[in-house]
Formats: sequence, structure tokens, C-alpha cells
Amino acid sequence: MSHKQYLYRRLTDRLGKILNMAIDRMTPFQVFESFLEKEGVRINEAKYNKMNQFVELLMEKNKYLNLTRITSEEDVWVKHIFDSLIPTRFLKLKKDMKIMDLGTGGGIPGIPMAILYPSIDFVLVDSVNKKVEAIREFVKELKLRNVKVICARAEDLGRNPEHRDQYDIVLSRALAALPILIEYCVPLIHLYGFVSAYKGPDYIDELSRSRNAIVKLHAERPKISHYKLPGGMGNRSFIQITKKRVTPDVYPRRVGVPKTNPL
Repeated sequence: MSHKQYLYRRLTDRLGKILNMAIDRMTPFQVFESFLEKEGVRINEAKYNKMNQFVELLMEKNKYLNLTRITSEEDVWVKHIFDSLIPTRFLKLKKDMKIMDLGTGGGIPGIPMAILYPSIDFVLVDSVNKKVEAIREFVKELKLRNVKVICARAEDLGRNPEHRDQYDIVLSRALAALPILIEYCVPLIHLYGFVSAYKGPDYIDELSRSRNAIVKLHAERPKISHYKLPGGMGNRSFIQITKKRVTPDVYPRRVGVPKTNPL
């Protein structure tokens, strides 16, 4: 058995146990596909292979550049790939949508979503140039023609006519607390677009502190959905906020202010 085959077998065994599935004669793709189907998300083998290639690229690059604190292959699949894709069941995704992943870090959740939805355009943003260069390498290796990667601060993008009011959805995962995130993201979505934030189970305090930002940014009351990662590896919350009126020109405030003085 080659080293590659050994890793595949180990991954299949691990995912099978996590998903409480009989795994005899099942490939890693079949295990992965079965889980996503239970969550209402469909994937084919070609897309799975690209996901696998992305995991390999991410783990290799992470040896030299801090893109993720998660280092085991099994945990990357569950806590990054599954966690990126499960919430797509809460989004009404359509062809030719324009989605931004703000604070993408190692390309999560933007790259897994871009692989799954090649007819949607994704813009991946991070303010750290080394991370942006790594993500550009990933995008080139994966041949993702529906992905653009830029290095910028959220406050600058929110005042740039090329990005302000331009997006159907702005995704954010582990970038900032919700009051800050609202000021970063709402200026970027068009009317009735969505800010979609990946959060853990302890989101209530953030939500209560967000009331002022929601009012000032002319957003609607958040919609909250819940999901679980397989194998008891965590409970998650997915918060969606809709823009109901034009964002006042004073937002976002200048670089650094939303973080140091949240609304």
C-alpha cells in the first residue's frame, strides 16, 4: 500500500466513524458524498477531487505559512471543508451570483464553495499579503476561473465604488465580532443582499451587542440557523443579515475605527 493509499484509507476510516457509517468498500468520496447528501448538499467526484487537492495544498503551505491552526487532515476535512459547505443549504444560491469571502485567511470558506458552485463568482479578500499570495497559488493550481483574490482592508472596500453595494452575499468566518462585522460587510451588499456569518454556539452576546450596528447600517433583524459538525466535533450557528435600505455614506468608518470603537 502506497503512502497516498494509506492516507486515503485512514481518512475513510476516520470519516466513517465520525459519520457512523459502514465503510466497507466505500471510497473517501462516497463517505463524503453521503454525509453532504444528508445535509441537502450535492457534490460529484470531480469536485471532491478538487476539494482533496485543496486540502493537500493548504496543509503543505501551512508548514511554512500560518494559514490555519488546524493541522490534521481529518480535522481539516471536518472543521474546514464540511463547515464551509453545510451552511450552503441555508443560502438561496443561483447562477451568476457575486459572493465575497471577507477575511478569507487560508481560502475558507471561499475556495470550497467556489469548487462546489462553479457558476457563481467569488471574490476572496484578506488584508495580509502573504496569505493573499498563497490563495492565488491555490486558485491557479485548482484552475478556479470563478475566483478573484484581492488584498485589501474591509473599510477601504466599503468606500470603493467597485465593491460598495455590489455583492449578493458577503461571507465571513472568524474575522471579527458581529458588531464590527456588520459595519465591514453591510456596505458591500446591494439592497436585500445578505451578510452571512459563521459563528459558534455562543453567539447570543455578540447578537445583543449588534443592535445598534443593525439599526445604524439599515439592516434587518438577523436570521439564525444552527447545524452540527459530524462526530460531535462542534455546534455551529449561521447568522444572516439582510440590507433593507441604502447604507449611510458615513459607513464604514475609516480603517481601524470599527474595531477599536464598535457601533
